Amino acid sequence: MHPFSFPFRPLKDVRSALSLRFLPLLSGEEAVDIIPWISGAGGGGAEGAAWCVAASEVPGDGVPLQGNICWPLPLALASMVDGEGIAVFRGMGITASAVFSGGVPVFCRCGSEEEGVRGSEEGGGMDGDVRLCREFALASGREGLAASVWTGTSPGELLEAARQTAARFPAFLSVNISRPALEAALARERTARVLRNFSAAAAFLGAVFCAVQFSLSLQVRSSLERISAEAAALYREIAGPSERIVDPLSQARGKLAELRGSGGDDSSLSLFLGHLGRAWTGGDGGRKSGFPVLDQMRYTGESAELTGTAQTMEAIQALRTAADSGGFRASLGDIQQIPGGGLRFSLSLRREKP
Repeated sequence: MHPFSFPFRPLKDVRSALSLRFLPLLSGEEAVDIIPWISGAGGGGAEGAAWCVAASEVPGDGVPLQGNICWPLPLALASMVDGEGIAVFRGMGITASAVFSGGVPVFCRCGSEEEGVRGSEEGGGMDGDVRLCREFALASGREGLAASVWTGTSPGELLEAARQTAARFPAFLSVNISRPALEAALARERTARVLRNFSAAAAFLGAVFCAVQFSLSLQVRSSLERISAEAAALYREIAGPSERIVDPLSQARGKLAELRGSGGDDSSLSLFLGHLGRAWTGGDGGRKSGFPVLDQMRYTGESAELTGTAQTMEAIQALRTAADSGGFRASLGDIQQIPGGGLRFSLSLRREKP
């Protein structure tokens, strides 16, 4: 085990840095995999420990650890030394030992009890396991760890150690050195990176859109203020500088309403009706014989559209001639034959400009 602390957090970068640091020291006949475990992070960095495991012992899909029948049992002993010291368990046919520093394992070893302590010339047993851990602590410059040693042999002690470790060091519950777990962690990291980049791009586009909308709203507000100022100036030119301006458009409409009808009545409805009466009656008070019958008149203020019926075309022409006089211009429109005899016609009557 090799503790590490880097100023960056991505798992891919952590693995690359660990490979540059340790692989040259671990080169040999058998390939070694360096598997990082990130226990915490601070200030955007990452810290934890890395397992240096022979490639043949790294479990794959459904393949248990070879030669490590009780992995990760050593991690369960962390609570017995409060994450700072040496913990050894030997019993039930298995042996597990670990050295902890700052709550991070810096040395782990586990196997069957019959294997003894590999690399120790003075024999096995509990004392051999403890001696091996102390030698590691002294060799790695951690002399203070050698003074804190816990040993256990009963299943009850192991179970209690595991329960306390799960409560006090929950990060150990995420330890998984299998290849599928490492590949899943890398895949999650890639997905998170893609989502982060997408979110950043979406946030940037949203900020740009908001800026554009804000700029457009300022332009619209400036245009409205300019139009209002120009309308007020125009109204002041018409109404005079002394009148108070509140709503130029409404005030101008009110003044036009006050001025309506102040001129002559040349364009009034009564003028049109008087001219039509004279055209129909001929001035003697009765309707001319054979003249058409008026069915409908639509008055628009500047002209009048007449619709009526007549027995002959001559009567329609006589009406047009009578109406086309006295300052009015009359013109025939559509003339249609109606069932049962007779004609339907339309006549437009317009006041001539002086």
